Amino acid sequence: MTITPHFFASAALATAFTNNVFVAFLLGFLLHFVLDSLPHVDPGTFHNIRIPGFAKEINLAHVHSEDQPWPAWIYIFVIAEFIVVITFMTLMFRNRANFAIMMAGGIGGIFVDGMDNALFRFIFRWPVFRQIHWLHHRFHYELPREKWYWGLPAVIIITGASLWYLLKF
Repeated sequence: MTITPHFFASAALATAFTNNVFVAFLLGFLLHFVLDSLPHVDPGTFHNIRIPGFAKEINLAHVHSEDQPWPAWIYIFVIAEFIVVITFMTLMFRNRANFAIMMAGGIGGIFVDGMDNALFRFIFRWPVFRQIHWLHHRFHYELPREKWYWGLPAVIIITGASLWYLLKF
């Protein structure tokens, strides 16, 4: 899933259930795995780096050995989306009392994908991050490129419902 639904859904969940920034981050972090288990479209759908499917076996020691480097368009897309989402959140919600909770939840919601970025893969040598990475790939549902449209409903519904909640409350 892209940054947008992860960030907004995690911000909405954190806003609904906590007033603590650490708990907000944790809720966003955990929600990431739930959302990634749904069929969804993301840049990886169009960059075949792994076998599509859900319940795949993952060898922790070789989880990225078959991966191809990301093309530049994925980095451009992710950076642009991150800037747009952070700007939107700041402009729309900066005056709210729970703005820090929203942002902590949102950052928690995208933390796992940020960790999976090729620039940060050195942290997989550390025990806890390696297990989080393995868990992320166990939960991640990958659609085949030719069925990308099956992932659109989840992304649209999650983003829309999350924005509705954030704007309403």
